[in-house]
Amino acid sequence: MSANELTSRYEEEIEYLKSGLVVWQSNLEQLAKSVDPNVHVDGRYKKLPSLLAKAYKKNPTNPRQWDTFHDLVALKAIFPTQSGAREFTDLLESHAKENNFYCHLDRRRPEPDKLEYSADQFDLSDPKILDSRGDALKIEVQVRTAVSDAWYIIDHRLNYKNPTDLPDNLQRRVLRLIALAELFDEEVSSLISDVSNYEERVESGKFNKVNELFRSLTKNYSTPARPEGLFFTLLQGYSEDDRENIESALKSHLEESGLGDHYMSVVELHSPGAVDFVEQYDWLYMQPESLLIADLAQQPRRLAALIENSDFERIVTSMANDLKLPKQSF
Repeated sequence: MSANELTSRYEEEIEYLKSGLVVWQSNLEQLAKSVDPNVHVDGRYKKLPSLLAKAYKKNPTNPRQWDTFHDLVALKAIFPTQSGAREFTDLLESHAKENNFYCHLDRRRPEPDKLEYSADQFDLSDPKILDSRGDALKIEVQVRTAVSDAWYIIDHRLNYKNPTDLPDNLQRRVLRLIALAELFDEEVSSLISDVSNYEERVESGKFNKVNELFRSLTKNYSTPARPEGLFFTLLQGYSEDDRENIESALKSHLEESGLGDHYMSVVELHSPGAVDFVEQYDWLYMQPESLLIADLAQQPRRLAALIENSDFERIVTSMANDLKLPKQSF
């Protein structure tokens, strides 16, 4: 290796590393939010001092070559739950295959008798995101839970970046944090499962199902306003079977006769930034209840009977007029 070869190559690549980070972070965030809107996606490009230290520290006379670094751009997707992290890992692996990315997945799991870090690590490259020489830029992506990430940061600070070798008693305390992290993640998963099972048996659980469908259609991840009593009022317009399976009923109806496409086109006309947007009337389009209004608008007399003399009669009637399919389409 000639003098300053890594430094020269780094200077050649720095702007490509920066732009590659921006594109990859945006793409990963969009994909990750389809799994959980509360995901946190962050990243960095490797700084020159760090690169040189890694290249020379193990063998100063025979340093690592530029092409051996796969983490010049590194990102992490941090999920609140194990299920979200696992779902995203599967989704990203599938997405890479569908888009002809280079993809190597390392599912890092400790042995049963050891306390060690657990995460999914990807080495990726997209043929459309290139370095200065026209080769696909190599990146690293870590997928883990929020509590695992917290442990990783502490361990990195106390062990990896700390020149002091910790004595056994302090090292043991660091390792104990892994057990706490594992217990936390497992308890969160168990709690969410138990809550989900409970919600299957109560009316409020139906709202959550409709909200999930609304989010998947509109990509609106804001917290729902829950207009007082409106959801349960509208729910009475359905048969007992449809109420019990309201998400499936709505999906089926939205797929029929172009209702789903019609709904989305109307919602767009009543979104902030639209020419005729009026917040006093159009705020309800940004709520899950708008799905039920769109569905029931196809049976106007039933909908009118449900909302008659209610606080929402005027706004729902106006929405129903816009959301009703033209006669030739329904």
